[in-house]
Amino acid sequence: QFGQFFAKPWCQFLCQRCCFREPASGQKTMTASVQAEDPAPKRGIDYSKFDQIEDSDDDKPQTKTSATPTKPAEVEKPHCANCHKDIQKPLRCGVCKKVSYCSPQCQKGDWQFHKRNCKKPEEPKAKEPAKKPVSEEAKARREKKREEEKVVDNDNDDIGIWYRHREWKPTVEPKKEFRPVKVEGAVTDPVAASPSAPAAGSAWNSAGTWEEKDVTEMAKKTLGEKLSAFKETDIASGVLSASADSVEGEASKPVIRGKLRHFFDLSFKVKFIFKWMDSDGQKQAEGTVSISDFTNDTFAEGVLSAPVVELSFKDAKKLDASRRHVVEAGIGAGQWPPSGGLMEQVSSKMKAWAEEYEQLK
Repeated sequence: QFGQFFAKPWCQFLCQRCCFREPASGQKTMTASVQAEDPAPKRGIDYSKFDQIEDSDDDKPQTKTSATPTKPAEVEKPHCANCHKDIQKPLRCGVCKKVSYCSPQCQKGDWQFHKRNCKKPEEPKAKEPAKKPVSEEAKARREKKREEEKVVDNDNDDIGIWYRHREWKPTVEPKKEFRPVKVEGAVTDPVAASPSAPAAGSAWNSAGTWEEKDVTEMAKKTLGEKLSAFKETDIASGVLSASADSVEGEASKPVIRGKLRHFFDLSFKVKFIFKWMDSDGQKQAEGTVSISDFTNDTFAEGVLSAPVVELSFKDAKKLDASRRHVVEAGIGAGQWPPSGGLMEQVSSKMKAWAEEYEQLK
């Protein structure tokens, strides 16, 4: 600023000298010599562009608000999820309890979209009961059980005398070399010299190892021929006739350790027809006795391997209760070995075939 008037500022002394001039009366005055063609250059930083910037809300001083109560937020009225109208009495979805409708018609119309998100609300999980404090007796039992289950590694066990070879020490005697000793006389093979029975099976199986021959078809054929016909039996004022059918299963003759074995596991059915005279004329009832698990041990001595016997009637309604009981007793399918009736004939034929099967080759 000018030292006399202190009214006009300059940025430096050069600008002050250019602007100052001395008048004729000898008094010093100040005039602003501003030339439009050649303005004086300004130096420094111009901060005038920040004068119009307002402070942010965070930097403004906080003003004390009056303690006037604020209005509570208005509760949104429920609206229909289909037509979006405000509802006075909403009808909520019966499954999720979240969506409201104005009428059952709107609910049906919106169901094709709402069913994708409709879920039953999950029930709150039950709180786990607080753990009871463990008593001192329970702790003592646990500690005792741990001590009993603890494995004790005792290296001082007696290992016997077999381990004493480690204690051997070299002696003064020199090491002896092994030399074979010549055997005088001819040596005979005891296995070759002893006479042995010829081994069963094929010629190539002279050692008598495992060899198996499948005879299923032969066994089915021979058993079917054995059970082809049975004697007619007179029971309950009628006649009972039967015949075997449908022989199934497997049969083989393996050679095990040089011995021939006879294995089979077969099943078959015996069809029977019971005929009797009634007031309306001659009548008949058909049925089947199914026999399964017929094996090579069925008739073996000291082995209890009874077959499975099942009796069924095709026309059970034609027989009254009393006549049916008499027919079932005449068939004899209730016990094994059978003591009479049709099954006694079947059992005898089965036993005869089992004995003949052992002779088949």
